[in-house]
Amino acid sequence: MIPRFESSGAEIPPQAEFWMPSEEDIPADEGIGFFRNVWMILGVSKVEADVMAAEEFKYIATIDEMTSSLGEFERVAACLDSGYVDSSRDRDAAERLLEVCPGLLDESDDESHHSEPFMDLGFLEVGVAGLSYALAYIGGVPVASCRAHISSRSWADRPVVFAALDRQRVEWLQPLVRDSGCGFDVAPDRGEFLIIDAPSILESNALAQRIVRDFSRDGCGFERWLDLKSLDWF
Repeated sequence: MIPRFESSGAEIPPQAEFWMPSEEDIPADEGIGFFRNVWMILGVSKVEADVMAAEEFKYIATIDEMTSSLGEFERVAACLDSGYVDSSRDRDAAERLLEVCPGLLDESDDESHHSEPFMDLGFLEVGVAGLSYALAYIGGVPVASCRAHISSRSWADRPVVFAALDRQRVEWLQPLVRDSGCGFDVAPDRGEFLIIDAPSILESNALAQRIVRDFSRDGCGFERWLDLKSLDWF
């Protein structure tokens, strides 16, 4: 069961600022835009973006197969977000998740906490990890993302990725956003960033896969906005 939401249209918002950060705007230890618990995702390769989108699709299919209610969806998706399952709560579900995602850790087994952390989705949430990496692959700067949680704690009311994007990338993205069923938006208090939203994590992942595939095939020659070699920490 994949929850669905209202999303924006695919027209580029007239108030879009098309702002991109400079080297001086990029911190070494946090993200930009005054979001909480974020970090920079830069220099993503085609292989990294392709693998991320493909892995995410596999996990989305697993969640869809395993769940039949919104509550179940949230519990299973949260396991992928956190990297932990609790087999003492639901052994069958935990075994299925651990089979598909062997990097997850079983909270009911104290020994498991000494394992390597689950990093298949780069510590991002399932449903927006692929799109975040795809945008970074084409030279955009993802700054925050949320798959929209089925609870009052969610800060987004649909799957979203906030990103810094210039006009040429946005215009290239527009037909892909439209064809994938996604949309553009701008938040009043974060006007420098463009929001790419989706009616569900299925469309968000479909857009991620389309971006990686089409950018590779077209060989789009976007202007380089930032020299990553100038960042001492990168």
